[in-house]
Amino acid sequence: MSRQTDFQRTVHYSISQQPQQGDFILKAHLEDRLHDIETVLTTTPDTLEIRTATVQFHRSPSPLCSQAEKRFSRLEGLTIGKGLSEQLRERLGGSEGCGNLRTMMLGLLPLAINARVSQDCESDEQALELMQQNLQGTCAGFPPNCK
Repeated sequence: MSRQTDFQRTVHYSISQQPQQGDFILKAHLEDRLHDIETVLTTTPDTLEIRTATVQFHRSPSPLCSQAEKRFSRLEGLTIGKGLSEQLRERLGGSEGCGNLRTMMLGLLPLAINARVSQDCESDEQALELMQQNLQGTCAGFPPNCK
């Protein structure tokens, strides 16, 4: 088997909340044989506006990959919600962007919506009930007429 067909990639997402300010801290880490990329973003819990966005390329297939770090700060000021995919393509795409960063953000940023909806819940059941109410009609798991 060739090295390229035996390829594994791990992507890890996490969300926590700052104790004092209450901002959400969103982290993504992508790692494979060619890449080791870490991102950290903070958002307001009420509006989900991105306050800060940082990225580090610890390992990449080209020394030029780290130039995409400059574009990553364009996420600051973005509100996580409707139109997210298009906004990510505009801000992180093109010849100066990075497809891996877009992929990482498409997986990470929607989790902030779940965190906002369920942040005051005392149980997983209560969180799921709230998510069902708030996300109804947005995906197969929460169809429009789901009760």
